Amino acid sequence: MFNRRFVMLSAVAAVAVMSGAPVGAQAQDVKIGAVLSVTGGLAPFAPAITAAARLAVDEINAAGGVLGGRRIALVEADDQTNPQVAQTVATRLVQVENVAAMVGPLTSSNVLAVSQAVTIPAGVPLVSPSATSPAISPLDDKDTVFRTVTPDGLQGRVLARTTRERGVTRVAAMVVNNDYGRGLQANFIAAFQEMGGTITSATNFEENRASYRAELATAAGSGNPEALLLIGYPASGGNTILRQALENGFFNRFVMTDGMRDGSVIQTIGPQNLANSFGTSGGSAAPAETLKKYQDAFRAKNPSLDPMGAFAPQMYDAVMTVALAIQKAGSTDRAAIAKALRDVANGPGEVVGPGDFAKARDAIAAGRKVNYDGASGPIEFDAAGDAAGAIDVWSVKGGAISVDATVLR
Repeated sequence: MFNRRFVMLSAVAAVAVMSGAPVGAQAQDVKIGAVLSVTGGLAPFAPAITAAARLAVDEINAAGGVLGGRRIALVEADDQTNPQVAQTVATRLVQVENVAAMVGPLTSSNVLAVSQAVTIPAGVPLVSPSATSPAISPLDDKDTVFRTVTPDGLQGRVLARTTRERGVTRVAAMVVNNDYGRGLQANFIAAFQEMGGTITSATNFEENRASYRAELATAAGSGNPEALLLIGYPASGGNTILRQALENGFFNRFVMTDGMRDGSVIQTIGPQNLANSFGTSGGSAAPAETLKKYQDAFRAKNPSLDPMGAFAPQMYDAVMTVALAIQKAGSTDRAAIAKALRDVANGPGEVVGPGDFAKARDAIAAGRKVNYDGASGPIEFDAAGDAAGAIDVWSVKGGAISVDATVLR
């Protein structure tokens, strides 16, 4: 009796090893890969973004999962905010973990690296919540690369208009030297100059340097700028540039973007030193009732984190749209999931949103069309896989990030 049972269990284990699946109930899990920047330049953003992804998975599983009761398993990987590392971990997720789809990476450079080297050749659908570079839109991606965040064309125009409206006519630019920084800088400069503004100097900086004083001195001494446009990340140069600009009297007013919208900036630099500064970032176009459902659920699980932290709502929506696409596809076939993303996100259809997964799944099972409107607003993927969205105009008030206005696409 013992020997026969041992042989049977060994056979099951052997099949599981060959298939790459664990023994037991978890063998039926549907894996979604999550390429996150837990360390590196975007590390300050990771806690809220990761919490949003886990919240979506928890809600999906609590509602009964997908494909007749299979749980979603979020397989997380840290790309260290580095394109080479992102490519390595994404390869593992696709080839070893055999994920059905992927959310992330977070940076534009990492999305470009991962998609072109890993996910497009493998046919894996990828949905980024935060990669905003215009360079992503024209990818020859076989319709597998999507975004729940608004590309930087809109952010550049909104930031340029806000800068002019706040009385700034001459701006020096210091911009991180990657796809995100260069793309957003180009959109801002074009719009700002069209609106009568002047760019007194433009510098692309490399990350993680101990000093940027020479670049700041040159920028401050050229063309009499009234503010410094800073496009970067807090932990890999952004905070250093702000601190050194203030310490040396180079600048005392800053124009910033989504990459610098984080509480760590305020803690490091001091709210009093940022009182005259402002920025833009992806926002939410969701109705108040929809947004409250997401925020309440997020705070219940993560009382110390901000549900509206940069790109957290967009990550929640990325996971939700992928899960609904899996349900619509009726399988874990990657091509079918990619094809189903627009089916579940774009109208017309029965509107579903945060907390409505069971309702949406049942509607799909009944053959009805669903239209997911998420925590970040309606998710309507265009031909390039980009979502229509909103841009927040923010500043620092009362020691915290304050949204002054939200601009719809």
